[in-house]
Formats: sequence, C-alpha cells, structure tokens
Amino acid sequence: MGEADETQFGFWWFRPKSLQWLSNFIPFMSILSANALLQGAIVNGLVSVSISSIEKRFKLTSTQSGIFAATYDVFVTVMLIPLALYATKGNMNKVKCIGIGMMIVGIGSILVIIPEYTAGAYSVGEARKDVCVTGGPDKMCAEDSSNSFTAHRELLLLLLSQAFVGIGASPLFTYGITCLDEFDSHKRTGRNLALYMIASTVGPALAFVGCGFMLRVWGDWRTSPADMGIDSSADPRFIGMWWIGFVVCGFVALFTAFPLVMFPKKLKDTGMRKANDVHRTDASLDKDFSDHKYEFFKIILMLLKNKTCMCVILMQTIEAMLMNGYITFIPKLLETLLGFSAGNASLITGGVVVPVGICASYIGGRISKVFENRFKPSMYFVMTFGLLAAGCSSCLLIRCESLNVFEVNVPVKELPKFGATEACSENCHCDAFFNPVCSEESQLTFLSPCHAGCIDSPDIKFGASNWTNCGCSKNAIVKKGYCDASCQKQIYQFIAMFIGLSFCIFVGAPVLQSASLRVVNPKHRDHFTCFGWLWMRILGSIPGAIVFGYIIDVNCMYWQKDCVSQKCQYYNASNLGWAFFYFTIAVKLAGGALLFLAAYFYQETDRPSGKESCRTLDTDASESVKMSYEKNLPTGLSPQTMVY
Repeated sequence: MGEADETQFGFWWFRPKSLQWLSNFIPFMSILSANALLQGAIVNGLVSVSISSIEKRFKLTSTQSGIFAATYDVFVTVMLIPLALYATKGNMNKVKCIGIGMMIVGIGSILVIIPEYTAGAYSVGEARKDVCVTGGPDKMCAEDSSNSFTAHRELLLLLLSQAFVGIGASPLFTYGITCLDEFDSHKRTGRNLALYMIASTVGPALAFVGCGFMLRVWGDWRTSPADMGIDSSADPRFIGMWWIGFVVCGFVALFTAFPLVMFPKKLKDTGMRKANDVHRTDASLDKDFSDHKYEFFKIILMLLKNKTCMCVILMQTIEAMLMNGYITFIPKLLETLLGFSAGNASLITGGVVVPVGICASYIGGRISKVFENRFKPSMYFVMTFGLLAAGCSSCLLIRCESLNVFEVNVPVKELPKFGATEACSENCHCDAFFNPVCSEESQLTFLSPCHAGCIDSPDIKFGASNWTNCGCSKNAIVKKGYCDASCQKQIYQFIAMFIGLSFCIFVGAPVLQSASLRVVNPKHRDHFTCFGWLWMRILGSIPGAIVFGYIIDVNCMYWQKDCVSQKCQYYNASNLGWAFFYFTIAVKLAGGALLFLAAYFYQETDRPSGKESCRTLDTDASESVKMSYEKNLPTGLSPQTMVY
C-alpha cells in the first residue's frame, strides 16, 4: 500500500475500510483519555484505598506496604531513559508503544490475584476489643507471628504486579503528551492536555467510590466471616474484596489498549489540523542532531546547558515534590486540623479536588489557547497563579481549638480535674489501640475505650458507638469520636480557601505543560518530556512523600504500637499546619522565581517576516497527507494561499 500505510488504522493484513475513521484525532484523543482514566484509577485510586487491606491480608508492616506503593514510581523512573533513547528512532510508532504499555498495565493489575490465591485461606486470631483487659497483649503478639517465607513470597508477587504497572504506564505520560502536541494544532495543545488531565483526575475518584463499596464485601471466597466469628465489616479482622477492582480495571485496560496498538504513526487529519502552526522554539535549542552518531547524548547535553529548559524542569520538579506530598497526606492533615474522621477527610478532599480540578484544568486549557502557546505570557500567568496559591495556602493555618486529650496534652496527674482518679486505666495495656472516644460531661477525649478504662461486657461489639462502665469518665459513659471542638466557622473558612488553593494549582498545569513544549525543537519533544519526568521522579515525587512523611512524624504526639511496628495517630495540629504552610510558601516562591528566570532567558527563534514566519515543521505529517489535503481544498482556493 506504500505511503498510505502510514495513515491506515489496523495492523498487518487487518485494515478494514469501516475502521479507517478511527485514524483521526478525536477518536485517538478519546481512546487515549480512556487509558489515562484507567491508569489513574489503578495507581492513584485502587492502591491508596486498598493498602490497609493488603497489609492485613498478607500481614505486611507499614514499611513493606510503603515499598509496594513506591515500586510503581521506581519502575516508571527506570523506563524513562529507554523511552528517550527509543524516541531517536525515526520510524518508531509511539502510539503503538503506548498501547503495548497499557496492555502491560492491564496484566500487572490482574497479577494481584496471584498472591491472593497463593496465600491460601484467610486466617485470623481472636481479636481483642479495644476495651480494658489486663494482661492481654502478649498473647496477641504471639498470634501475629507468621511464616517468613510465605510473607516474603506474597510481597514479591505484589511488587512484581506494581513493576508491570510502572513499566507499562511510563509511555502514557511521556509519549502520550507529545502525541497530543504532534497530532493537533499547537494552539489546541493546552485544551487537549486539560481534557487528558481531567480523565486522569476522574479515574481515582471512580476507584475510590467503587473500591470503597467492594471493601464492605467479604473478600476471601474460601472462608466465611460467620465461621470465623466476624459479624460485620466493623470488626478489625474483616477483609474486604480489595482485589476485585484491580482485576476489573486490568481487563478493561487490555480492552482499551488494543485500539492504540492499531493506530498508525500519523493520523489522516494531522496535516489539516497543523496547517497554521507557528514554529516557536528557544533559539539555542533549535538544532537538529538527526545524523549525529551520538544523537541522544548531544540532545541531553544541550538540554542540560540551556537555562530556560533547566529552570522549567526544576520548577516542575519542586512542584512534583509538593503535589505528591499533598496527595499522600492532605486527608491526614484535615483529620488533624479540623477533627474530621478518616472517611470524612477523604470525602472532603475528593469532593473539592475532583470537581475543582476538572473545572480549573478546562479553564487553563482555554487560556492556553488564548495565549497561542507564547512562552513568556504563559510563564507569567503560571507564576501569578502560583503566588496566589501561596497566599491561599494560609488555609493550612486554620484549625479547631485544641482538644483535651488524655495522655497527650492531659497527663495522668491532671485527671482529678476532669472527675476521674489517676489509676482509672492502670494496667490496661492500651498501646495497640486507637479509637477516639469522648466523655461529654467532662469534655475529655480518650484515645480509645481502653484508655478511658471501659470494661468489657457481652453487649459491646466491634463498631460500637457507646461504652459504659468507663472508670475515667465522670459519668462512666463515653461515645465514639473526638469531643466536639465547635469549629464550624473554621471548617467553612478552610473549605473556601482550599477551593481557591486547588483552583490556582490546577488552572496553571495545562498552560505550563503546553508552553514548555514550545521551548524545544519538535523533534526533541520526547527527549525533553522523558528528561523532565526523570528529574520530577528522582528529585521530586519520590523524595516528596519522604519529606512530608518526616514533617508529619516529627509532629507526632501519640504512637499506636503493636508487635512489629508503630503508627502515629495524633499530631500537634498547630505545628503541623505551620510546617506545611512554610514548605508550600517556599516551593511556590522558588517556583515563581524559576519561571521568571525561564521567561527572562527565553529567546524565541528568529523567523523571516511574512508567510515564512508561520510555517510548520513538517515532522508530524507525511507528504502524502499534505498532498491529499491540497486535493480536497474548496474550489478557488489554491495551495499557495495556505500556510504550512
């Protein structure tokens, strides 16, 4: 079929005419966005929601579950250099590479069923209710000991699953972004990126809803909860169907990835869409090393030496550090500052971030089109909203009044002030428990019914909302949850400013991403994207979670301890809010300075005046596509009147 093969949808002998309409930008954009939605659902949704169930099912420590979550980032990072090297191949099909990658993502997601199967039937010991039972913890620790080989085998299988997902997803957010720029007009790149980001944002939201429901369904088909003495999902031994979301998303990913494998290197309507593109590139980066022996190394060295390029990459790197920390720990911060439960904190975060992110991303995409991808105005716009985001981050200083919490800021010797004796919970061994309860009469919060000295009784079940016979409570009764901090006004203030913060963060993302692609020669888009992601992963998102985790841990006021690990359950809200605020201000100010320098050093390539100044680099459309486009021009309109 000759040159026509370059725009034919299908593979080998299978190129039916009825499917050739798919070889256009809108079908490509739709299918690519569907894959981005699934990748977001698996990585940013299912892993986050299921992590506690995975710990429970395979008896993993928090460190091991952290390694499981981080494996994805590690393998994405490992794949970035091979992807950049592959981009130097002149005959490469990037869309097919994305499709094969998403198939690997689907396989990796399905692989989580293997450790669920090989681990055998779910077994539990006799759970302790979180009430005062003297002399109980030693027995519980003995029961938690497990076969070392089995535990490591299941962990390795889980890591293998995440490795597949990381390897497969890496082309999606490198080649995927450059294909959007390559197949459509540069003026619409910002809008296309906004729609792409919206799909990535909706994916985790759908995963949170679906997986949240499935975690209430018993997850081990070989056993029955009733036979194990588990009467409801409130029992801490209950294990939900955590794996079903991975399996469903995995099979759907295989289905949505298949059309990507059939896309050609160039789309039929690319020439028409890019007819009026304007060549915008930093003058010092407008070079071509296609015939050089060490093309890849020359390109990377050129990027490293360019001040504009490195300022943009460094800004994106520190932003990645901040955003990854926010994504990981904002729900926990809301619990600390405003006293929300874990469920309500996640609901508030999702309820604000998802709709605001969708609206702001779309607005940012439209604004990018108005700027026509001019680099300097785009940088000034992003810088302005970055500074506004720094101002809105003062919402992190809003918090409820400090509660009186026994054994945190109320020592044992002060219990008589709240109508209780100092020995009310003596010898109760409560370190392993955290289930806050409130003595309403004395307005004293306890870290668990055990800390309140509540005695066990047959009518107390897992998930109870009230306890009686509590020696540390003035009227011997406590109810589930923290005492009321009476901070409704602060909650409304926080949500209003948090909406502003989220809007300022999301609205600049499409503008920045679209304009940054104008820094480099179109032939070097893939190298620039992979090189930037390499910095963002190694120096940004991976250490970001570690830095935020350290900030949170140093402000811990109560550690819940068990036989193998400890977990912080109560923080110094004031110090934590100020720490997050200072870190956000520092990142936003540094990012603003880097964007200013990027705009200052940027020197657009000089082009001759007239029609030549509006020509397009013809790296994205074949000669045959342009010829067919000219043949279909309306009568009376000559090719000479069209600018390429």
